Amino acid sequence: MNNKLVICGYGWLGRYLGEAMSATHSIIATTRSEEKAQQIHNKHLKGLVFSLGNDTTALCDELVGATLVLNIPPGRRNTQLDDFTNSMLALIDSAVAANVARIIFISTTSVYGDTRNDELNEHVSTQPETASAKAHVAIEQHLLDLKTNAKVDVKIVRLAGLTGPDRHPVNSLSGRSLNAGNKRINLVHIRDVVAALKTLILAASSKADSSNSETSKTDSTDLYHLCSLQHPKRGEYYTQAANKKGIPAPTFSESDLPPTGKVIDAKASWDLLGIVPDYANPDDMI
Repeated sequence: MNNKLVICGYGWLGRYLGEAMSATHSIIATTRSEEKAQQIHNKHLKGLVFSLGNDTTALCDELVGATLVLNIPPGRRNTQLDDFTNSMLALIDSAVAANVARIIFISTTSVYGDTRNDELNEHVSTQPETASAKAHVAIEQHLLDLKTNAKVDVKIVRLAGLTGPDRHPVNSLSGRSLNAGNKRINLVHIRDVVAALKTLILAASSKADSSNSETSKTDSTDLYHLCSLQHPKRGEYYTQAANKKGIPAPTFSESDLPPTGKVIDAKASWDLLGIVPDYANPDDMI
C-alpha cells in the first residue's frame, strides 16, 4: 500500500485527520510558519513550511505517488480571490506534474448558494453567491477537467458546517438577536468527516498498489456530500444547544414559521462510503 499522505493546509480539520491517519500513513503536513512546523514535528509527523503562492518544489518532492488532501480555505472575509484561485490552480497543476496519485479537495456546500429552498443531492447544479463559493466552484471544475483528461484521480468533498468537541456554531451565536429562525441547518461532525476522508485515503492507497482491476464503490463518483441526515430549524436547534451548554441562548425571529432553506442530502454519499454517520442527528453534536 502506498502510504504517503500530504495534508496541504494543516489547520483544525487537518490536525484531526493527521492524528487519525498517523498509524497507517507517513504524514507530511504544510503550515505557514516555522514554529507550527516544529510543533508538527513534535507530534512525530513531518511539517513543511508552505504558503499558497510560494515555490512548490519542496512540496512537489513529497507528492510523488502520494495522496494529497488539499485543504486551504480562502478566508471568509476575503472578497478578492482571483489570486487565491489562480494560486490554487497552479498548485494543482504542479501536483499533477509531480505524479501525485490522488487529490482530495475539501470543498464546501456553500457552492449551492444560500437562497435556495430545496433538497440538494450531489447531482444538483451549483449556484455560488459569495466570492469564496465562486472560487471553490472554479477549483472543483479545474480538478474535474483534469480527471476527464485522465491526468489525475480526483475526489471532491463538499462539507456542511463543521462542528466538533471543541467547535460548535452556537458559541458564536450566543446571546445574539438573529433572523430566520425557521431556516434549516446543515451541519457535519469532524469525526464523521475524518471517517469519510479515511475511507477515501485508504481506497486511494490500495488502488495505487493494486495489481488487479477491481473497482471499489468509491471509484463510482468524484463528488461527495458530508452532512448530517437531520435538518432542524435553527431557531429551535441553537436555543436548545445553548441551553445544554449553559450559555446565553440566541433569540430568533420567524422560528414559528414552517421550515425553509436548502437541505444538503448526503445519504447517497454516506452509502457509497459505507459509513453510517455517528452524528446523523445534530442534537448529538452538542
